[in-house]
Amino acid sequence: MGQTSSIAASLCIALAIMQNCPSVVAYTWPDPQIDLLESIRFQQNGFRQYGLAFGVVPCHSMANMQETGRSDSAEWFRTAYHDMATADVQAGTGGIDSSIAFETDREENKGKAFNESIGFFVAFHSARSSMADMVALGALFSVESCSNGEVMIPFRGGRQDVTEAGPLGVPQPQEGLDSHTAAFARQGFNTTEMIGLVACGHSIGGVHGSNFPEIVDVVDDIDNQASRHDFDETFDNFDNSVATQFVANNSQNPLAFGHNETTRSDFRIFNADGGDLIRKMAESQQFFWDTCSTLLERMLNTVPANVKLTEVIQPIPVKPNNLFIAVNRNGTMTISGEVRIIEDGTTSADREVTIHLKSRTGEPISIDPVVATTHEELQVHGYYKNIPSFSSYLFSTKAVSTNTGISSFDIEIKDGDNVTMHQNNGQGYPLQDALLVQKEGTCTRQAFIGRDSNNTLEVTAAVRDDMAFESVQLWVPKPVNMIGSLSSRFEPTAVEMTKTESLNGTGYSLYTGSFWFMINSVGPMKTFDLVADGPNGMVQNNFTKWADVPICKST
Repeated sequence: MGQTSSIAASLCIALAIMQNCPSVVAYTWPDPQIDLLESIRFQQNGFRQYGLAFGVVPCHSMANMQETGRSDSAEWFRTAYHDMATADVQAGTGGIDSSIAFETDREENKGKAFNESIGFFVAFHSARSSMADMVALGALFSVESCSNGEVMIPFRGGRQDVTEAGPLGVPQPQEGLDSHTAAFARQGFNTTEMIGLVACGHSIGGVHGSNFPEIVDVVDDIDNQASRHDFDETFDNFDNSVATQFVANNSQNPLAFGHNETTRSDFRIFNADGGDLIRKMAESQQFFWDTCSTLLERMLNTVPANVKLTEVIQPIPVKPNNLFIAVNRNGTMTISGEVRIIEDGTTSADREVTIHLKSRTGEPISIDPVVATTHEELQVHGYYKNIPSFSSYLFSTKAVSTNTGISSFDIEIKDGDNVTMHQNNGQGYPLQDALLVQKEGTCTRQAFIGRDSNNTLEVTAAVRDDMAFESVQLWVPKPVNMIGSLSSRFEPTAVEMTKTESLNGTGYSLYTGSFWFMINSVGPMKTFDLVADGPNGMVQNNFTKWADVPICKST
């Protein structure tokens, strides 16, 4: 891609606990499997933030403030484990597949945690970001936030959502050691790994008397309405206190030394190897973190055998975003967008970012330099250590003729005397100018009828006449409510667009189409595609977010 060595080196240092840094160099934009997930993973706070991590910052925070004594971090972790816990690795079934959304009425899944977690994740669920991936990211963010970035879990995407409940099988506190050992073996973890995974999971949070009055007492406390009894004295810090207190025999963990001997599952599990691993975890904070990072990565990567996860998703050093081409009636094209650049500590105060456009035939376009600019409000940061920061640079030009067109661009970054040309692994950053979303004439609206929302999309497309398309379609991944779940599934739906006008002198015509749907919620992330087909082939303009086009004006 042509990165400077300083960017690549700092990236590996900043995320040293993650592996496969060389894979960053091999990345070619766009990659529909990882681009959105990379943004959700790393764009935590600031310009174009995705905000999923916000739910667990600080570690003790709770999005639903209507009940005290709860924390999203512990509940998101619990949601991921319970989703995974019914896996059968030998059979190749189950794992993190969002089946938990259908299983919240089971005795083994007591409490509000699961539905409320899924309800939070819905906003980040899309045709390119499965609910299962959000469940995994939720647990990952919990551990990273609660350890202030000391534990960084490599994240892979590509999990697939199921549309029905899975089998029973989440281990419960009243079960004996043999039952727990068999359950974890079914999930792919041996006895030692079971001990470690339970210790890691019980580093944050506690047991709620509102859900388990047989384990802990229900208290009358306005500041602890859930009657939470913490696993250790640092319930909102992902550390080895759960191990040190257990080994010191002064643990407050109700699953280790609670009044109900039947439900002392942690005591039985931690002693399953004679107490060897839990002692090692107590003796070294770093050993605890390293053990947890390895085990939790495996837990999050437990998926059905037919699911292939991506490579570890690394932060992309130079990444285009929000690109639009508009056809103007005077025969020019407005090309606009953003370039997100990682901050590696070497940025000069007078950094210059220039966009070099290439014509439809691949030749450099001779126009004044297209300069991209930034300011403080265009920065995005992480909430904790080891998450990189980025700055976005905006650009726009109207100087390109529709006869010239555009096929790609290169990005030149000048930091003092250091000049680097980024060419996307020699391919340029691609743009197609045959099928375009015209922001002017495209809009969305949302109206609420009780708990239902009516979502409407109106799209205007500019279509190049010389392509002689026989069909121009608007495709919408329509979110559909599912019985027994707060999650949704996506139902790809096509609408034929209608030619409404020829733009004389431009070589383009305008097509329009509209789509609407009802859903019982605000709904997940909404997107749309344009697809055109004809004798010269098929062209697609994919994954435009509804949020990136204007809101329809009131009529």
